[in-house]
Amino acid sequence: MAFSASPIHFRAASIRQGCPMLAISPKMELTRTPIPGHSSMIQRLLSTFILPADGWDGLGETERTQLDNAPDDDTLLTGLVGCQLLTPYQFGRIRAGETHSLILGNYRILDKIGCGGMGVVFKAEHHKLRQPVALKALYVSADHNRRALDRFFREVQAVTQLKHPNIVTALDAGEQPGAGPQGAPVPYLVMEYVPGTNLEDLVVRVGPLDTDQACFITYQLADALTEAHRHDLVHRDIKPGNVIVTPDGTAKLLDFGIARLPTGDERITKHGAQLGTIGYMAPEQVRNARDVDARADVFGLGASLFFMLTGRDPFDSPAGSMGALTPPRIRDYRSDVSPALELVLMKLMALALADRVPNADAAMRELQPYVKVGTFGDRRAEPSNASVHLALQAANVDATPETRISRILVVDDLPDIRRVCKMALQNDGARVDEAGTGPDAIERVETRDYDLVLLDVDLPGCSGEQVLKRIRQQSRLPFLKVIMLSGRTSGDDLSRMLPIGADDFLTKPFSLVQLRSRVKAALHLKEAQDRSELLKRHLTTLNAELEKSVSSRDSELIHARGAMVLALAKLVEQRSAETGIHLIRLQMFVRILGDMALRTPAYANRLDDCYVQTMEDCAPLHDIGKAAVPDNVLNKPGCLTENVKVTGSIVLTSRPFYRRLRPASLATL
Repeated sequence: MAFSASPIHFRAASIRQGCPMLAISPKMELTRTPIPGHSSMIQRLLSTFILPADGWDGLGETERTQLDNAPDDDTLLTGLVGCQLLTPYQFGRIRAGETHSLILGNYRILDKIGCGGMGVVFKAEHHKLRQPVALKALYVSADHNRRALDRFFREVQAVTQLKHPNIVTALDAGEQPGAGPQGAPVPYLVMEYVPGTNLEDLVVRVGPLDTDQACFITYQLADALTEAHRHDLVHRDIKPGNVIVTPDGTAKLLDFGIARLPTGDERITKHGAQLGTIGYMAPEQVRNARDVDARADVFGLGASLFFMLTGRDPFDSPAGSMGALTPPRIRDYRSDVSPALELVLMKLMALALADRVPNADAAMRELQPYVKVGTFGDRRAEPSNASVHLALQAANVDATPETRISRILVVDDLPDIRRVCKMALQNDGARVDEAGTGPDAIERVETRDYDLVLLDVDLPGCSGEQVLKRIRQQSRLPFLKVIMLSGRTSGDDLSRMLPIGADDFLTKPFSLVQLRSRVKAALHLKEAQDRSELLKRHLTTLNAELEKSVSSRDSELIHARGAMVLALAKLVEQRSAETGIHLIRLQMFVRILGDMALRTPAYANRLDDCYVQTMEDCAPLHDIGKAAVPDNVLNKPGCLTENVKVTGSIVLTSRPFYRRLRPASLATL
């Protein structure tokens, strides 16, 4: 479902020749019979708001006269389309006698954008404000599909709670009586009209995206999901088809029709029903769509990133993630993707819940190193969550200060102080929020990621010192900078707040030069700390990947060594009268001796499990020398004589195990 459409090129002749008369509605009788004037037809169109009154009044007298004197209805409607007072879609609906479907509430339907599982999406406009909107309508008989109606109103309820730049904004909702099948009412949801392209169509048209573009879009979607999850909403259908990308690179998430609400009636979700899209649904959602949490959306986020980078669905099998043992590896399809980004994608799409990134906020932190400014043209990246400031700084070490967007919270009970600080800091390119009380400040810090807080000491409801202590309890913001402000507390008193978490202080009145310099210094320090932490996380990730690789290689070597030991032991077995059972008994004997030695004080500090395991593995080789002894020597009865040439070699160069073991434990057997 997309909220934009390609321009339609209209040619009047093609409509006259290829659009025969269809069913006639009693509400609007059309005829090809020439009649003297069409003022009544135009009046009906005006009275039903299908024809905009201001547009009609804006025509010249000559044009209005020509339209009034049109020889038939087709000519009149074609003329209105030519004057851009009607759209080709409206022309077709009027000719089909379906004029009642062109008005829903206060909105005039202009064009059909697309159809989805939860309704039809139109481009529309408010008939008075002339504001373009996207209108989603559900045409279904209430008697036959009550569940669909319930889901539609679920989406209305979900979207109206969310206010976020990466979520399509809900503007209005209503129900139009008699506009549906058999006169059923048509519920509708009005949303902002987003000029852009459906993400799925974009990738199909232009091919796989660059890693920078794909990660930037995914980061914005994670930001949107963070807001949805904050309201306890789980989208449950994250996929490229539910994302619109504008020309400047803004990603908009839409279609909350199957979202899980915090207090919704889950009876709407039929037990065992598959809600979502195969290939983008997490395994636990395939099993039971009712009992999923934010991690299901994280899985869809990773699957969408995989699609953006490869142009293909992550799972080829119709069973999707249910039939897979591990998520697909992106580097099998895109060799230019870094191993670190592949690891992030594997964690987003982990099939086991315990291995998956736990929430959308954590997904944002994972994606931060790969988000860059200017990914789409000259647009400056400004996602709503200020944690992108960290990403932009860490991913663009050489970026100029103007490309880094800081978010600052000014907390003061005096509006004039807040206004002055906001104006000064916004001029430096920062995004500034305000709070007038301590509780308001605490709520904002707990729900948003700030880089710096200007905090007044004397606040109503909660002192600045109490707010400072609460802020420092937020472990998710370890490098948040706090500058204390006060006009009644001396500098010495303010300095005593440094040990409890303040980074700096300013006494009122202060100059704008002082304010800007202190803020700039604090932000530079935070930038250095953020980069250091990012480097630490990069090194930790790479180290974990290296350890995993080494562990995997060690495991392969151990298996190879075991196979070699068994092969050599088999060779010795063939040259002696001993059987394989003897070798197994020998290994058991060595294990028993080793375990006893580990429990013996004299050897507890000299042996370990690894040593004992090695000896057990090597036990079948105790007679490996037989493999090189000539048959005439090996099989000679009795003792060797001086006529037999004997060759030998050193097998163990260190202290033999049995010599250390014998005094303590062998004698006890």
